[in-house]
Amino acid sequence: MNKLNISVLGLTLSAATAATYSTSFDSFSSGNVSGQDNWVAQTQWQADGSGNISNSNGAFVRAHNTSVLGTTAIGETSTFVTTFALTAFTAPSNDIASFEQGILQQGLSHQQGSAAFAYGIASGLFYNPSNGNLVLRSNQGTFVSGTNSTTVGLASGLGLSAWEMTSIYTKTAAGTYSVQTSLDNTGDANPAFTISYTASVSADLDTDSDGGGLIGGIQALPSSGGSGGVATPPFGSTTISSYSFDVTAVPEPSSALLLSFAGLGLLSRRSR
Repeated sequence: MNKLNISVLGLTLSAATAATYSTSFDSFSSGNVSGQDNWVAQTQWQADGSGNISNSNGAFVRAHNTSVLGTTAIGETSTFVTTFALTAFTAPSNDIASFEQGILQQGLSHQQGSAAFAYGIASGLFYNPSNGNLVLRSNQGTFVSGTNSTTVGLASGLGLSAWEMTSIYTKTAAGTYSVQTSLDNTGDANPAFTISYTASVSADLDTDSDGGGLIGGIQALPSSGGSGGVATPPFGSTTISSYSFDVTAVPEPSSALLLSFAGLGLLSRRSR
């Protein structure tokens, strides 16, 4: 773990620092994302050689980067920021399965070495075939009105739109995370859509069962048919221009105690 030494009132403190991965994909060669810059991805994720990656033919496609690993420590926070754009809207076919409704999701998984990993926790932008809306929601259940779901608008009016999505996952107890996700249309001045909720996760995500830490990843609706894909999805593809994943570790008990003492010392000085 990276350390940062802080000298306060003559004390040298050792505090845990954040581990971060970020990329604009500028250094990526055209072709499959998997194998580039520590990415593990299904072959449907392709780099265009101009700083973008997109999902192409196939089923629900997934990718994750193994540069940054979290743990399952209570208090640890994982933050994602993804910028992406949608292509023109096309009236979709009616064969979209529930697991294929996600336009773009980001979240935490425990399956580090698999391009077909499953999320333990995620949230993102979904297409609702029952009313044609795009919805920002968690994937911890069905569409529910309230804090874990909010309507973004009709998909038919959101073609060629660009977005920034931020998701913050903080472990608050065994098997429990607090989640806040925001989605901002970068093409208008309107405030971002936001959902906040508490998620219960599987034991696999909670116990480091594979001997390693948690990884962050993305997944998206397919652009067309392929194996198990949607015949005609609402958007031709999802193109991602930047991605970051930041893990803020829990301060070690000794560091937290020293920092609290240092803070009391500063308050004492100010009161003199």
